[in-house]
Amino acid sequence: MPRSHFSRRRSGSSRRRGPKRPQKTTVLIVGEGKETERNYFDQLKRDEPTRRHFDITVKRGKGGSRQQIAQFAVDRKNNIDATYDQVWCVMDTEGPKEIDAMRRALELLNANSITPALSNPAFEVWVLAHFEKTGTGFLDCDQVIEKLNGPWKNHFSADYDKADQRIYRRLSTFTDLAIENAKWVHEHHHDGLDKCILDCNSATDVYRLVGMLRAPSD
Repeated sequence: MPRSHFSRRRSGSSRRRGPKRPQKTTVLIVGEGKETERNYFDQLKRDEPTRRHFDITVKRGKGGSRQQIAQFAVDRKNNIDATYDQVWCVMDTEGPKEIDAMRRALELLNANSITPALSNPAFEVWVLAHFEKTGTGFLDCDQVIEKLNGPWKNHFSADYDKADQRIYRRLSTFTDLAIENAKWVHEHHHDGLDKCILDCNSATDVYRLVGMLRAPSD
């Protein structure tokens, strides 16, 4: 057997493969907010061990109505150029005037196996949960921010800003408390975790999405 052939066989057989990397779970998060939700989840997805276990895409839902945002999530999920293990749609209920529109949007999401993550009436209820438990009802986002400004100013020496690009970084040390607070309010203040957030003012189940992303199983 020629020596060169023997050498090639030895070098090939001596290669050792490293440990196989676990396959990441692909997640699409569609949010309705121009900045707040996108900034929050864009930062969360870079955390360890989240980024080691998840490949997360964050998109802003296009359209002004609840149903248009839900339809955007459906279209993204059904795009043949992209496949996701999970699709979540982060939306605000926006108060009693939007209830019928929200129910239609939820029906559309459910029909397409997309999981909603709702805040009633606004995403800032989730932000507020980082500081306290409250099931107090709010008419709109402005009322939530008025309540939020107190603890926010105490911790960060400024009023809350919806366009804050460091929102997740500011809140990250309080995230476990926020999950606990939001879950407690949903379960105990609103008679059970099965109750739709649409019927719980104020409440949020964003804790389900954030809790999943922060506590992946190895």
